[in-house]
Amino acid sequence: MLKNKQRKEVSLDAETIAILTQQAEKQGRKLKNYMEHVLKQQANDSELSDEYKHYDGRYARKTCEGRTELRILE
Repeated sequence: MLKNKQRKEVSLDAETIAILTQQAEKQGRKLKNYMEHVLKQQANDSELSDEYKHYDGRYARKTCEGRTELRILE
């Protein structure tokens, strides 16, 4: 059940890594898993601007759970 994923490299200072590591441990997660979780949550919670939606060829709508869902315009 693998999804089509992309790899991205992120460079963070030692202090930021230490803070994120502490937060991950509080939630019982590994650092990488915690960072992926936070980024997914942030992406789902953010609203796209009309300008971006038009440029990107997608539109967004809120689901009943409050998440933003993207659809391709055809």
